Amino acid sequence: MPATITALLVPLNNKLYRNLWMATLLSNFGVWIQSVAAAWLMTSIAPSVGYVAWVQAATSLPPLLFTLLGGVLADRFDQRLIFLIAQTIVLAVALTLSIFQHFGLVTPWMLLGLTFALDSGSALRYPAYQTTVAEILPRSEVPNALILSSIGWNIGRVVGPGIGGAIIAIGGVPAAFAVNALCNVYIIGVLLQWRRRSRISKTRPAAGIASEVLSGLAHVLAVPQIRATMLCCFVFCLFAAGLWALLPLVVKHMVGGEASIYGAMLGAIGVGALFGALLINWTRRTFGLRLLFLASTAAFAISTAALALLQSVPLLMIALAFGGIGWMMAMSTFNVVVQMAAGDGFKGRAVSIYYVALFGGIALGSWLWGHVAEEASIQAGLLASAAGLFANLILYRPGTRLAAHFDAASSS
Repeated sequence: MPATITALLVPLNNKLYRNLWMATLLSNFGVWIQSVAAAWLMTSIAPSVGYVAWVQAATSLPPLLFTLLGGVLADRFDQRLIFLIAQTIVLAVALTLSIFQHFGLVTPWMLLGLTFALDSGSALRYPAYQTTVAEILPRSEVPNALILSSIGWNIGRVVGPGIGGAIIAIGGVPAAFAVNALCNVYIIGVLLQWRRRSRISKTRPAAGIASEVLSGLAHVLAVPQIRATMLCCFVFCLFAAGLWALLPLVVKHMVGGEASIYGAMLGAIGVGALFGALLINWTRRTFGLRLLFLASTAAFAISTAALALLQSVPLLMIALAFGGIGWMMAMSTFNVVVQMAAGDGFKGRAVSIYYVALFGGIALGSWLWGHVAEEASIQAGLLASAAGLFANLILYRPGTRLAAHFDAASSS
């Protein structure tokens, strides 16, 4: 295990990657502070519980709509410039939310709209950041760099929600939105100082953006490992969205908690995710991708069901940490398979289509489980999504096509 951890940290020896990793880590703090503030604000101003789940949908729809564009831009142009524009959008919208809420002007639909705008900026940056990692590091270091990126995201998930809950308790929701804006200043500074020297010559093809998107889709469909991963990711996220969308409602209406409890529960998921990140290389080599994914799905399903059935906050936090392990292992596996299987010149579009599958599943699932919660109950929405995750395991039993693709990816 120590040797595995040492190998995992090797990409941080690259100064550019290290600076981007640290800047992105700070930005990730802002993401989770923003998430806590938006979800908690909606529980206070929304006319029905469905609006709270729609916050998650508003967060997930922009990647569904704009990452394909971001992937084409990442394959065509300077990733640094795309990254910079995207972070500037995030900063500007976060400031707007802070100012509007300071004067009490934010309505449920305004919150959804500005959340959508903020995450539209984030959607443009995803492919640019991921393909930058593949460009500045040797191929042998890319899988560990991608895992480190996921670790950074989950460090933000551990620390950010707790900070967000404390900021809301002390300074209110407008202060949390303002802190998110500040968290994006450093990464903009790093990007402005970076003078990119691409090792890959990027000429602007004569084909239009639509043609580029279609060629990216054709490439994804032609590579069995990527195609299987996209389907697997979409179905997993469709059912996993129940936990993310309904967690604020569980805290507000089922355990009687405040914003600090919501932040602590998100932090528990992040703690589990960090633990999962340290284990992922060993478990992938020991058990293979298929068994790893089966265990990850089962862990997240159990966590989702526990959220519906348990009333104790300490027990819920233990269950959520268990789910965080499953979430981290599943997401990291998807990401690594897509990046390593994509051909040169297609990585940006392959990553963007992966994010479409991921956030498309979350957006659709958030709406679906929010609708079930509104029409039936919060518990019904959570139990239905957990049942879907358990049923999903049938698709990967030995002898199925998806199982064969995952087993092939493990041996490549």
